[in-house]
Amino acid sequence: MTRFDYGPLDFYAIAFDGDTPGPGVLKAIDDLVASGTVNLCDLVFARRTADGELTVMELSDTADAGGVPALDLAGLAGMEDIELLTEQIPPGRSAAILVVELLWAKAFAAALYDAGGMVIARHGIPAPIVNGFLAEHDTEEG
Repeated sequence: MTRFDYGPLDFYAIAFDGDTPGPGVLKAIDDLVASGTVNLCDLVFARRTADGELTVMELSDTADAGGVPALDLAGLAGMEDIELLTEQIPPGRSAAILVVELLWAKAFAAALYDAGGMVIARHGIPAPIVNGFLAEHDTEEG
């Protein structure tokens, strides 16, 4: 069986008020890493100034990472990725750009590869949208 060094990677942009995420955001990331669900490969903070300028800070450039685990692939999120993921950040807001390896999908990807297949498309639906849709349709049927 094929053994991949890394599983599939997902890029996430998490918006928040202020210059840095609160401790709850960092704890949520840390919990996912500690549980073995994901591997944090890269983490970047981006801020849109009041005049619309985007400033970017790599976690690896900071003196204090605030307890966030070491990054396996620091620098993986390039400027093109960051600009695309932060297009919708309004002036005065910030975002954390996470690149996570989906550890649960690593063996699945290898098995698909060995069977001559691979995932060629993936589309995610954010949890608030899923739950809102289901709640709306549950009340319509009930």
